[in-house]
Amino acid sequence: MNPAAGDNELVRTYAREGSETAFQALVARHVNLVYGAAFRQVGDSGIAEEITQNVFVALARKAPRLAGHETLAGWLHRTAILESKARIRAELRRQRRESTAAALAQLEQAGSSPSNQADDLALLLDEGLLNLRDPDRLALVLRYLEERSLREVGTVLGVDEEAARKRVSRALERLTNFFRGRGFAVPTAGGAAVLTQAVQAVPSGLVAAATNAGLAAGSAATGFNLILINIMALTKTQTALVCALLVGLPLVWQWRTYQVEAKTNAALSNQFHELEQELAGADTEARRLQDSLVKARADSLNAEGRFVSLQSRKDSWPKSARYQWDDRSPVARVPKELLHKLSLVGVTNRQGQLSAEIKAALQLTPEEATAVQASVDRFLADFQATQADAMRPVTPRAQDLNGHAPQDVRVFEITGVKDRVRELRDAFLLDLNSVLDPERAELFARSLKDWIQGEQASGINTGMTIFSADHRLRFYQEPGLSADPPRLGWGLSSEQSTMNASIPVDEIPTFLRPYLQDWIDAARRGSPAVPPLPPPSSNQP
Repeated sequence: MNPAAGDNELVRTYAREGSETAFQALVARHVNLVYGAAFRQVGDSGIAEEITQNVFVALARKAPRLAGHETLAGWLHRTAILESKARIRAELRRQRRESTAAALAQLEQAGSSPSNQADDLALLLDEGLLNLRDPDRLALVLRYLEERSLREVGTVLGVDEEAARKRVSRALERLTNFFRGRGFAVPTAGGAAVLTQAVQAVPSGLVAAATNAGLAAGSAATGFNLILINIMALTKTQTALVCALLVGLPLVWQWRTYQVEAKTNAALSNQFHELEQELAGADTEARRLQDSLVKARADSLNAEGRFVSLQSRKDSWPKSARYQWDDRSPVARVPKELLHKLSLVGVTNRQGQLSAEIKAALQLTPEEATAVQASVDRFLADFQATQADAMRPVTPRAQDLNGHAPQDVRVFEITGVKDRVRELRDAFLLDLNSVLDPERAELFARSLKDWIQGEQASGINTGMTIFSADHRLRFYQEPGLSADPPRLGWGLSSEQSTMNASIPVDEIPTFLRPYLQDWIDAARRGSPAVPPLPPPSSNQP
């Protein structure tokens, strides 16, 4: 048997094969834990040895049910405590409470030495451990009472060594708080000290005695003997309950079978009624369809008669005049194929206003034009909101000045919006397809190529408004610019290219205006802002 085998492997081997070696390995591995817990409860080594043997007898009997445990430390500790409490008589408990109360009173009156306080804390140790959650209690039992390494604790708990360290630390803190709640001034590391001092030396021969007791109980409690032992251990009330259960099981099974059959019959009855209703509805629908077919045939005959009549009158209709170019008309007919070759301009400015050219080319009705304009406005508003979330003012660099003084230049950096802009653009195109037919929606989307930066675009232009790449916006205060309409100097740069131009103040995005309002007002007055705002000093690029 591999000595490094886990508890679950040893228990399975014992439960399956009755291996004495596997059971002896389990006893040797955990006997210190069980004996220490029992001794702290009863304070008598002889009784503690008996309790230890009883705990391993229980392990032998319950081995098949415990085979799934990664470690038995937690179960053995709890079983040892329960077995100990069962052995403590009422008089012993009363005497211990009186002695503990007297000791606490003496501590309050004359103080207590560290060693006495440690003894008192040892009395409360197992109660404190049982007060913890199972994972915390198991971590402390493995680490201190069984003196496992943090790596081994982590393996049992299913976490790494660092997580095991944190689990043990949190459990120690909760145990320390438990002691403090019972009136003990325990330092932060006091819980670890109590656990370390709680390890008890096992009397010689206890491992062999516990192994023999467990193996004897395990071999005697197999198969039919185990059933007989359990039956003999029952009280009269429990025996009566088992007999009543054996008598009542057939009746319960018959009643359950009746209930299932009744529910099945009710379900079948409901299905039958539903099918009857569906059949009646199908008959009604068939008669309606038959009537509709008769009417359709009559309508078809009437349509054929009207077609023949119109065909006979066709030759008497005057010929329509052939289309010719009208110099006075603002529009002209062109084939649809030509529209796909023309470079149409969809919007007239950065605010996304539809051009008269695109309205005429796509023959938009007033309602369609309104719906398309609303779609463009929503797209532009969502894009500017995305820019506002990603924008940060930055200090101008040398390449941003473009011949201006630093106080006359304000720079804003926008990054990380590519994926969001792609989502907005896709939603915008879907919106267009819901307003226009696919062919006109495609033509309109193509007409926006100079307004929306494409995924693979390498350049930029002065009319481009929608940018998905990371870029820097620059604004310049230039009093000499034309005041009709009022404008500011404007520039944009990305990794691929850069440009400088001017922009009407009314076309500056709303989210940037709080940073440029003094320059906007100055441009409208035709004079520079006095005094100019200082450049941003935070969020350096």
